[in-house]
Amino acid sequence: MMIHMILPWLFGPMIAAAAISKISGRTIIWPKSLADSGLFILGAQIGTTFTLQVLTDIRKDLFHIILLNILIIGAAILLSFIYRKMTRCSYETALLSAVPGALSQMIVMAEENKRADLLAVTLSQTSRLLFVVMIVPFIASFGRGGNTGGVMHSDAIFQVLSFDRLLFIISLTGLFFLLLRRIHFPVPQLLAPIFIVSGWNIATGVSFSIPYVWIAAAQLLFGVRIGLQLVELSSSLSLRLFFGIAVQNILLILVTFIAAVLMTGHPFNDVFLSLAPGGMAQIIIVAMETGGNIAMISSYHIFRIFFILLIVAPLMQVMLKRFDKTI
Repeated sequence: MMIHMILPWLFGPMIAAAAISKISGRTIIWPKSLADSGLFILGAQIGTTFTLQVLTDIRKDLFHIILLNILIIGAAILLSFIYRKMTRCSYETALLSAVPGALSQMIVMAEENKRADLLAVTLSQTSRLLFVVMIVPFIASFGRGGNTGGVMHSDAIFQVLSFDRLLFIISLTGLFFLLLRRIHFPVPQLLAPIFIVSGWNIATGVSFSIPYVWIAAAQLLFGVRIGLQLVELSSSLSLRLFFGIAVQNILLILVTFIAAVLMTGHPFNDVFLSLAPGGMAQIIIVAMETGGNIAMISSYHIFRIFFILLIVAPLMQVMLKRFDKTI
């Protein structure tokens, strides 16, 4: 913070964890429960930004949400041909490595397809998150918004909710999380609190915010995990695969940048972060720190998750099975 680093609570722990792991030469175990706790906090804050007025605004923008998500996914699939040429991998590997925003689903499909390279798909999908964390904040920082998407505008949660109401929300979130995890839904740690808290806002009209110190702690917990992932991936990446992943992701971010510049009616930062390929949690952290419209940005990413799960993934399954029969 003293040197005005972008996203200090994310990048600081990330760099420190990677440096300590690399210098010590030891395998550092960071419990998944700690990183998941950070996601629950971020999910709750995202949920607080959804109100009836915000949902009305999102409904008006539904056409752009659908069109631009199709554009980004289509661009990713086209770029998979460049990735395939550079890495000399199979078509199945390139396709499953390309689709942004559905890491777990693509990895499961890679496990089921005998010609897909599971290691390459996993490294490509995971590395995309790291590329997004390293590149997107710098671009977004040039288009800072004028608000914080609701981070500091409402009273803190403990000032608004009584103990029994707080316990009710936490219990409902836990139950919904277990349901999403049971059906293997992506990032249930993030989506469960989003849906429950936003549902609470809309049903009761009683809104609140998460204290910023909690949001900073969530970034810290998540940043350590990303830093350790970076070290782990660096030991598995070949030079050819690294350049293939780098070119694919840089070009995809460039497509996102151009689309954000061409789209009018919304601030550049909001559009760019709405379309950015990568994990929803990472993008929302950037949005919070750069004053983005969190409700708008998260709605684009939530739609992308559902679109990939319900339409793109089933179509890819059918296409890969037919391709499998022709060989």
